Amino acid sequence: MALNQRNSSRILILLAAFLLLTCVSPLPETPTRHTDTLKILLSSLDGTIKLVIRKSQYTMVLYKGDTPVKTYPAAFGRGYGDGDKQRMGDRRTPEGDFYICTMNHSKRFYKFLGLSYPGLKHAEEGVRSGMISSDEYAMIKKAIEERSSPPWETRLGGAVGIHGRTVVVGDAPRVSFDINWTDGCIALDNADVDEIYRVVSLGTPVTILP
Repeated sequence: MALNQRNSSRILILLAAFLLLTCVSPLPETPTRHTDTLKILLSSLDGTIKLVIRKSQYTMVLYKGDTPVKTYPAAFGRGYGDGDKQRMGDRRTPEGDFYICTMNHSKRFYKFLGLSYPGLKHAEEGVRSGMISSDEYAMIKKAIEERSSPPWETRLGGAVGIHGRTVVVGDAPRVSFDINWTDGCIALDNADVDEIYRVVSLGTPVTILP
């Protein structure tokens, strides 16, 4: 209880300082300035950074330790209503515990933070059902143990990650959060992807809940 009270006090102090700064500062707000403030807030809290995604709430929450710091609206795969991801092409967003295994500038989407899908849970079910071979299972298991990127070319699918809107010529429309439109990824608005990209790192835990 004392730890939560201390964290809450730190948050209130930093938020008050930020509001005071923005009231007196003549400079316009920018995504970078917001991110810098977020970094200061995160540095004041104990624990490690993690992301918790709740499909039923269409949200992604940034945590530091046990403290929820910021919530972002999110959209998911077009197969949302069918539950957990099972195979390549089912357009479902997977559920379970993962980690960020790649961070790059995608040619198709605005930035991309790849997730460690398929994880062991999906690989175990896949080899039980005969969807993947024992050799493919071994490769997935080894990658998870090494905290690297698991193979994305098996029948279980892959290349699931967090990204922004599609990259098109000109000004692309904002991500729609009232409809699931991806092939299984988690879509955020570009400004939110920028912010997340600057505070997470390879290995950051990501939990996806129904």
